[in-house]
Amino acid sequence: MSWGVVYKNETRFLLLLLVVLSAMLLPSFSLHPSLPNLRLDEFVLFAGFGLAVARTILAVLRRQARPAPPPGWAWLRRAAGRLFAALLLSYAISNLYAIIWLDAVYTLRDVMELVTLGKYFLIITLVCTVEFTPAQRTLLRLMAGGALGLLVIFAWGQHWNVLDLNVWLAPFFNQAHWEHLIVGNPARVLGVFDNPNVFGMFTVLVLAVLVTRYYFAADGGKLPLPLLAAIGLVIKLEYLTISRTALMGIAVLFALTSLWAWTHFNRSRHTLKKVLLLLVLTLLLFFTSSADFLNRVAEGLDFSNSTSLQGHLARWNTAIGNIWDSPVLGWGTQKATMTTLVDNEYALYTRRYGFVGLAVYLALFFLPFIVAWRLLGRAPGRGSAAAPGPERGRPFSEAQLALAVYISVLPSVLLYNFLAGIFYHLQLMTSFCLLMGVVYALGVRAAARDRLEP
Repeated sequence: MSWGVVYKNETRFLLLLLVVLSAMLLPSFSLHPSLPNLRLDEFVLFAGFGLAVARTILAVLRRQARPAPPPGWAWLRRAAGRLFAALLLSYAISNLYAIIWLDAVYTLRDVMELVTLGKYFLIITLVCTVEFTPAQRTLLRLMAGGALGLLVIFAWGQHWNVLDLNVWLAPFFNQAHWEHLIVGNPARVLGVFDNPNVFGMFTVLVLAVLVTRYYFAADGGKLPLPLLAAIGLVIKLEYLTISRTALMGIAVLFALTSLWAWTHFNRSRHTLKKVLLLLVLTLLLFFTSSADFLNRVAEGLDFSNSTSLQGHLARWNTAIGNIWDSPVLGWGTQKATMTTLVDNEYALYTRRYGFVGLAVYLALFFLPFIVAWRLLGRAPGRGSAAAPGPERGRPFSEAQLALAVYISVLPSVLLYNFLAGIFYHLQLMTSFCLLMGVVYALGVRAAARDRLEP
């Protein structure tokens, strides 16, 4: 069933807009102490999907003719559909194996894993079914840009504790992080997220969008100074989080994207100016940051005495020991009896689903990368309406920029998963799934175009 078959385009766009704004601006909220926290974007997605299922069932009972799925939808079912089916199958097999042979305990918390998978699939398919009009595209950019501006103001308010902001907002956020990191030593900003490291990684996703446009969008031969100013504001946000993992993500993002732009534009002087300007801005903001930030970065680089690194290694050793006791299918979710604090999502996922599950997990991230890479390299005239291959030395189109964002940011995400993890953070992964959805949407349009071409 497709969102596009049930809902009008305006309704789908409104649902998508609510998901974007919720992921950027709203923390989770609690319905009951015994239940997991709920996010507004989750309620919107599952409520919308539930109504869609009900309307489809009603149409079948009334024997009403149902509209045909959009052109190219079969391609999405083969790509994303089979991938999420593999995730579900891996989940089912590992948990059944653990319950039958490992005497595992299966609780309501383990069922929530299915909610996680369902949410990500719904985000991707929702993005794929929205046919953006020029007005909707403009509105989405304005709303996302406005939300980012509010987030910048709010984060600085946390940093300076304006009007005792950190006191009267405390009940709405994760208490451990709020108490120890906002008013701790050193104080760390977390925005509307429940962890400053997660907020730091969110800034990396935003920077991927900004830096890709900075390098590859048409600029008429002039330096895009407004974009550079926006990049500086977001870099400063990451510095306020004092997240060393996100800082490494920025370094990887900037290095790879700068190298890509320099080679794409044939080592032009204009591109070199952009690279040097971005480097100077980053270093200037870095070395004018607070002593707390610089000291924490230095502590993280002292591998022999870093308490953070030692804690990571201790958790990794425990997880690796569990993995080798059941390497193929893992131990199942077992959230009630096995710790979720591993500080390495690859190790956590492998412990739960074995190396078979890890392969599917990696495919979740790499399949959109492969799709984006192939679409970006398509020869003009084949699926060209979706995303023609960029001519060397020339700026990217809007579709090409969207594909380049995912290609640019994936290495930083993979690094982050090695030291923390994005998959199990519903707010952060929502933002990343939106990028995935854009890639798949362009794949759907390319598949539809290929069907029409001789």
